[in-house]
Amino acid sequence: MPNDESSSSTDGESQSQEQDNDDSSHFISSSLFPKSLQNQSFTRVSDYPRTLTQPGFEGRISLYCLALQDTQIHCSQLQEEKGLMFLQMVKIILSGRFPKDKNDADFFKNILQMQEKELNELKKPLPTGHTASEKKNDAPCTLEEIERSQKDLLEQGFQVSRCFSKQVEDLCQHLLKKTSVFSPDEAQDVILSLIQTLLLVENHLMTTQEAELKGIQQKLLWWEELTGLLQSQPVLLNREVSLRQGLIATTLEQLTSDDVLTFSHMEKILSEVQATLTQGLQLCTEECMRKTKELVDEKSSKFESKRKKLLRSQTKEKSCALDLKQTYNDLKQLTKVYQELLTKHRRQICDLVQQQDNRVAEALCDHWKKLRPSWSKRLGDLAKDVFLTSVPALSKVSAERCEKLWLDLEQELVAHLQQAECTTKLQLDDMKTQLDKDRQVWNEEMVLVQSCFKHLGEQQRTILRAMVARQSYTLDSCVRRLIEKKQEHLLVAVQRYFMVRHFTLHMLKEMRLSKLKELSQTDFRALLMEDPTKNQPCVSSTRKNSSGSIAEWHLGPESQLVGHSFQQEFLSELETGMELLQNHAQLVVGNALSHAIRQMMGNPPAESQTSPKQDDGLKSHLTEAASESVYVTKDSLTAMVQSYYSNLKDILKRNDQNQVNINQEVNEKQESSSQLSRSLLRELVNWSKKPTSAEFQQRVEFHKGRVLEQCDLDQEMIYEELRRKKVAQDQNTESIKAQLLDAEESFLTELAASARVSLQREVSEPSHEEDNAGNESATILDLLSLNPALDPALNPSLTPTCVAPVVTLKPKKKRHRESNLS
Repeated sequence: MPNDESSSSTDGESQSQEQDNDDSSHFISSSLFPKSLQNQSFTRVSDYPRTLTQPGFEGRISLYCLALQDTQIHCSQLQEEKGLMFLQMVKIILSGRFPKDKNDADFFKNILQMQEKELNELKKPLPTGHTASEKKNDAPCTLEEIERSQKDLLEQGFQVSRCFSKQVEDLCQHLLKKTSVFSPDEAQDVILSLIQTLLLVENHLMTTQEAELKGIQQKLLWWEELTGLLQSQPVLLNREVSLRQGLIATTLEQLTSDDVLTFSHMEKILSEVQATLTQGLQLCTEECMRKTKELVDEKSSKFESKRKKLLRSQTKEKSCALDLKQTYNDLKQLTKVYQELLTKHRRQICDLVQQQDNRVAEALCDHWKKLRPSWSKRLGDLAKDVFLTSVPALSKVSAERCEKLWLDLEQELVAHLQQAECTTKLQLDDMKTQLDKDRQVWNEEMVLVQSCFKHLGEQQRTILRAMVARQSYTLDSCVRRLIEKKQEHLLVAVQRYFMVRHFTLHMLKEMRLSKLKELSQTDFRALLMEDPTKNQPCVSSTRKNSSGSIAEWHLGPESQLVGHSFQQEFLSELETGMELLQNHAQLVVGNALSHAIRQMMGNPPAESQTSPKQDDGLKSHLTEAASESVYVTKDSLTAMVQSYYSNLKDILKRNDQNQVNINQEVNEKQESSSQLSRSLLRELVNWSKKPTSAEFQQRVEFHKGRVLEQCDLDQEMIYEELRRKKVAQDQNTESIKAQLLDAEESFLTELAASARVSLQREVSEPSHEEDNAGNESATILDLLSLNPALDPALNPSLTPTCVAPVVTLKPKKKRHRESNLS
């Protein structure tokens, strides 16, 4: 395989350089390494097999760069699938309600167009290609550019999540407007179903994303193992050339010591052998690279055609699955069918890629199985021709003895090659063990970050519950649960992006350490960093041990430094995500409060429809009529008044009893909390008697946890009880008002019947006459004062013998209905 250009610099040069203080010096924090070993540009490739054609550490960086691209593509696909499913949910919601008229149809059409437009706007910032950068493949790129593009992707993900959540919230508010074709109850049911389904979709995306990341990790480590296996073949061939040169040099030195070959002739023969083998090895490397590229191009073109064909068939399946002609019972059925289809498609793509990888690996292994023996024989023949031609011509050795010397040399070479192959096999086993350790570290880090996300999620839920509980006077329990589900939907989306970010930071760290890891390897992979023209075993071993020991000495501190830097960056990004969640919580809570207040303003408490002036006029008229009526006696009036006041006492007594019942419920719940506190105090006393007892300590911790949990529950329950108490008091107040009005109405009716006085005081119901009610009442009273003969109280002949009292103070049914609504 091609060798890294940076290996041409010597150890002396690297040690003599001073530490550079520029921006790139953070990659290698050592003055012992030249700038060629620090951050530098590399060439990206379009697919995984092409990384095998990259030299040294560039192949590993290109491999991780492809893994980053796959992660980005999967994130974009999941977001697109989520938007498509949301649009189908809206269509099903609207199609489930047949438009009654043109206004309904226009309402549905406007909502659908608005959602499609906003989803298209969300797609714009998302990258559509295979990379986040605008640069194409096979173009130079630096690690800083990759890191910057990954940070931009995280910011875009946050922006998309925020805009999508706002879009959903705007849709919910649009359905709750007075102009909506849905009734308030229907709108609440539709919104609840929509949010619950979106939450299910987001949880499914979280699980899918986690599985995709694990698959990318497995693929990445598989390709690293394959790269190491294939790299061992050219290294063995290089090792064979080095051993052959060494054995030839030893043989010629023996001939020189026997005075059959001069020193100058020995150097000439060695130079000719080295030039021949170096040229042959260069030709072998070029042929290997050419055939590898041809093989990769052939396999990649076939794979690309199969992939495009599969994608076309999958697109048709998606279109059929999303066709509205198919009927679904609800939104959950739609999401279940579509998610199963997408899971099936992802499995098909994964199987196709895995088959392609296996074919490429098998083809390349077969290629090297044939190429290495072929070139080994060819290089051996080249060296043999030079040896058998030059030695007899420049020495006193016969051709027969040269043939014997060559046979002995070949036998000794076979023994050395067997030992080299055994060593390489052990080194491959060590490499697999190290990759297994890396896989275990990745899994442990993923478990740790999931625990972190769980803690952050609980923290955000606690903050939201406390925020909503303080608004319990206005928001009922159903609205509060809906707010929590809306926030949970965004929380899961943000956690998904953070999980991806943590995964990409781990890969960026490996990319930053790739060159150090290559140099620190003490196995065959370190040989690829050497110059093939310097094939002396002693020099090669010395250089390998020197560069490897220096790199290994710096690998640990540099790994900690890079890890700490990325950890600080991740914590800073977590704060940004928390701010995003808090802003969304304020938005949904504010919208809920605004809607609740509009509802309260739209449904004011029931009030008497009779104006105060009219009530006073009726009562004054009735009082005068009753006092002058010959049908009302003092005893009957006293009995009516006593009955009226007795009724009022009963109403007030019932109100006091309801108030006692409400306070009693609160006291019972406070008593339950006090019992837990007493239990904790009792355990603390027991622990103080035996401070060293682990059992008492555990019991105290257990009871302390229960008390803390109860404190949180008590706080929520206090807000809930205050809200319920206020609602109960409001209802009780309205009920008392209604009962008092009924009692007053009954008293007035009974008094009017006893006095045989008609209460014909109609209240004009049309809204445009309400303002003139007081004027009309005053006009009637003026007419009665000007014409006393028209007053029934002054002219008994106008009073009928049987009067059906007409009371227009306020209809009972209407008062009760308004009381219930309030």
